[in-house]
Amino acid sequence: MNAPKSQISQSFFRRISVVVIASLVLLAVVQCFWGWRMYRNQVEDFERRVESATYKSIYKAFRMDAIPGLVAAEQIKINLDEFAFYFEPNLLELDALQPYAAEVLDLTASSRVMMHRGDAATIRNPMVTLIEIDDDAMFGLRLTIEVPHRAFFGQMWGLLASSVVIVLLLSVVLIYLIRTMFRQRTIEQMRRDFTHNITHELKTPISVAVAATDAMRNFSADADIERRSRYLEIVEAQLSQLTAMVERILTVSVEGRQAKLSIEQVALREAFEQIVEGVQIGGDEDATLNIDCDEQLLVTADPHHLKSVVMTLIDNALKYGGRPIAITLAATKVDSTTEIRVADNGCGIAREHLPHLFEKFYRVPSGDVQRPRGYGLGLYYARQVIEAHGGQISAESRTGHGTTIIIKLPDNER
Repeated sequence: MNAPKSQISQSFFRRISVVVIASLVLLAVVQCFWGWRMYRNQVEDFERRVESATYKSIYKAFRMDAIPGLVAAEQIKINLDEFAFYFEPNLLELDALQPYAAEVLDLTASSRVMMHRGDAATIRNPMVTLIEIDDDAMFGLRLTIEVPHRAFFGQMWGLLASSVVIVLLLSVVLIYLIRTMFRQRTIEQMRRDFTHNITHELKTPISVAVAATDAMRNFSADADIERRSRYLEIVEAQLSQLTAMVERILTVSVEGRQAKLSIEQVALREAFEQIVEGVQIGGDEDATLNIDCDEQLLVTADPHHLKSVVMTLIDNALKYGGRPIAITLAATKVDSTTEIRVADNGCGIAREHLPHLFEKFYRVPSGDVQRPRGYGLGLYYARQVIEAHGGQISAESRTGHGTTIIIKLPDNER
């Protein structure tokens, strides 16, 4: 039995994410290993050059030709100044001249230091090499030399920098790719939800209007003037609701399309009272709507679109408000801006969803909680209208503390 398409999609994107993350990690590991191997090769080459210079200097500086009949080590002439005379030019010739210290050890007496040249304690990043001077392993030369890490990295910086740039570029490309894929998936999910929800939203007023018409036809509503009038009011209300839905969808159906505005002076207190009266007549008598607005406050706007935006915000507050519902409409003058606030006592919205609240088709995920249906266009429509006025719209909310939508309209006749 095949898995549902949504489950397949989730599994696919999960696998893509794992592959991308694993690729980035593998790429970073490979680049780090490659850089480490380059560095180790530099160090090993330096060690070989120092060892070669040491052997050449020991051969020239210390006399190891044994006299017949005597122990070879007894005829060794050890002089560290003479060793340095040969050693330093050899290092310079091999491009390995660095600060160093040399010590002659008595290997037969627990490596006792017999003589030394330089101070090994002052060598930073030391590399220590012990070489036997004679064939009888009686004496040894312990050489401590500084490893030039900075010089090595200086030689490698071009390759290392290019490797880092390549890793960063590939990381950015892969991250952008996966984000685009996830965004595309989110858009597809929102569009599917939109199609499903809007079908339900459009069917509801149509079904009610059909039921009212059927009642008038089958139950002799013509004989009852009051019943017929009530049914006609129901049909008219449902058709008006259907018309409003279609107009709103058409308004935001084209990207970048702005509403046509008819600008005039609007008395906000009067507009709020008309909206509240319409809400209460529409059957929301149980909702408490408070108005906090000066009667003389005017705003330059399109009255039809402004009322439609406020009604959209109230409709959301009615859907997601607390029990009992309490909504506050407030408007104040702030410098050269009129600020309108629509606040409810609902369940609130988590902070991570606030930046996406006014995007087309976006609806706050509800998980397993059953919430009112919608198609994610109301707040997008509100943003389009307010921005067409040259204003701004934003939201303040916390989970469990209600939501406040803030509209700021400038005092101009744009």
